[in-house]
Amino acid sequence: MAHAKGFGVKFTANRTTNNVTHGQSWQEMPSLDLETRIQLWHAGLLHLKLPNGVKARSLTQEEKHWLDRAAAAEYISPQNKGLSAIFYTSPPPAFHLDSADWYLCPNDYWNRPPALLSTIVQTFPADLFQLSQGNQPPAFYPDRTPQYTDAQETVMRSIFRETVRIGWSLPQYKWFILERLRKTTAQVTYDEAIQILAQLQQIESEPDD
Repeated sequence: MAHAKGFGVKFTANRTTNNVTHGQSWQEMPSLDLETRIQLWHAGLLHLKLPNGVKARSLTQEEKHWLDRAAAAEYISPQNKGLSAIFYTSPPPAFHLDSADWYLCPNDYWNRPPALLSTIVQTFPADLFQLSQGNQPPAFYPDRTPQYTDAQETVMRSIFRETVRIGWSLPQYKWFILERLRKTTAQVTYDEAIQILAQLQQIESEPDD
């Protein structure tokens, strides 16, 4: 995915799309071949332009709640309570209008290919997106509770070095923790940190293209 080393570097989903701006519709680019359209879709650059009189389906209350929680925890873009993190599109290879739906759009927070919102909502329920004890979005380090020891600090520093070696951004690490532990980075315990370190040490670094 990201080709930058360490945290804080913006993600670019596909470096071949620098001349394409967000908001363009695949229907307005008839000269592009199917492979290029698919590449642009995976980069989050093919917003579906609906015909006159056709509207995108309304978000469910569950989806709105999920977007709000995930945005507050900065697992997706926090702008507009998460609404800026989604786009209405139709997936490849057919790009059929009747297959259109809401997807998470690749950006600095969701630095992956587009993901169907309804599926993500079911896979990662909204209550997983807990804020830190200071009511802030979870960052790299867990909450500094009385249980947070010097030993855990040492392990966390080793984890950070591994993410730098691998070439991960902070969002990649945050989603890695959510997928494996079903919690945010703010709630990682010492024993869990040891497990995560061992897993990261098995991951090969991303190539420098």
